[in-house]
Amino acid sequence: MVKKQIILAVVGLPGSGKSIVAEMLKKKGFEVIELGDIWRELLKKNNIPRSDPVAAREFTRKLREKYGKDVYARYALRKIRKRRAEIAIMGVRSTYEMYYFRRHIKHIRIVALLAPMSVRFRRLKRRGKPEDPKTLKGFRWLEQREKRGFMKAKSEEKHGVMHVIREADFVIANTASIEKLKENITDVIATIRRSGNAHKGKKL
Repeated sequence: MVKKQIILAVVGLPGSGKSIVAEMLKKKGFEVIELGDIWRELLKKNNIPRSDPVAAREFTRKLREKYGKDVYARYALRKIRKRRAEIAIMGVRSTYEMYYFRRHIKHIRIVALLAPMSVRFRRLKRRGKPEDPKTLKGFRWLEQREKRGFMKAKSEEKHGVMHVIREADFVIANTASIEKLKENITDVIATIRRSGNAHKGKKL
């Protein structure tokens, strides 16, 4: 079991503010582990180009079939066990991953970021990363994929990110300023330090 460190998993739909929170936590001394980076590392290791979405999806399908739908959480845990810094895990998108972390990390806390779809879409348009959707239709398609944890079957929605959000220990409505978000993140960390216990459904 991993003990002592504060370990957070920050979850939310596209545009909810996860990247901003990751940067805030880095400045507070947290090491950030992105499940998406683990996926990219595995693609590179297996000589599968990210530019080939069919090959990338097939690789992911086979990986989950062989090692389980929590496979990226398993790889992340290996990294976490080698660290002594406080950890922020980004990119948890399914209950398979969440329950794996909860089983193996004694004091993990799930922090969910919420914002309306219209607000999140505007943020992604402003951010302008090459992979970000340019249209509302594209954004909705991305959101549906997120909701089923990037798995193909619609039935996977019952294990998707919305269910992770519902089981979060802390819920932050990220609809105001970056300063307000920073204040809320600071409050979450302070609360965990004081109590060491989960605060189920605590809203900020």
